[in-house]
Amino acid sequence: MQHGYWIRSKPVYHSLSWQYKAQAHVLVADGEGGRSVLRLHQQRLPDQPVIVLYQPAAGADYSQALSTLLGAGLQVFKDEAGLWQRFEHILQHSTMGTRLYAAGAENFLWQATTLAARHGVLNADVMREQPASLARSVYCVHCKTTTHGVTTNIAACSGCQRHLFVRDHFSRRLGAYMGLMIDAEEPGNVPEAEEIYP
Repeated sequence: MQHGYWIRSKPVYHSLSWQYKAQAHVLVADGEGGRSVLRLHQQRLPDQPVIVLYQPAAGADYSQALSTLLGAGLQVFKDEAGLWQRFEHILQHSTMGTRLYAAGAENFLWQATTLAARHGVLNADVMREQPASLARSVYCVHCKTTTHGVTTNIAACSGCQRHLFVRDHFSRRLGAYMGLMIDAEEPGNVPEAEEIYP
């Protein structure tokens, strides 16, 4: 709830927890999502195989701790392209009953969800956790560019440089919040941005 109303499109995230009746477990994480994976492994471990794909981020690298904990069950990637390629390969060869978990930045969570959907995995069957920052990815409805890591209610589009009002409307297909030009009616009249998604 926000200010007495519920925003239907805004995703709600929960802490990851094992789905013990699964046949196998595949986790994808980036940056701070590594901390979520470490916390998940403090729960009773499942009996089934667990695979973790992780991409460290600047200032958020949990690969050493994850390696100590997971050993051969961990695969670390230098870039997202390699991680997603491996994830696609795993999805292609997964059997019914494989549970998927994603932890990290919001755009990362929805990239994982989109790839999983291509292989018949329902949105509701991907467990997602957004740790730490609430920074948003914002899709400019004017030039179709997505700007990542936005922490303010007004942000400059990285494509067309328009000043965008960051709406609470979230597109699962795009993995981003909608951004509308804030000074369309009064060019140059741009209110001061406020930090509201730290």
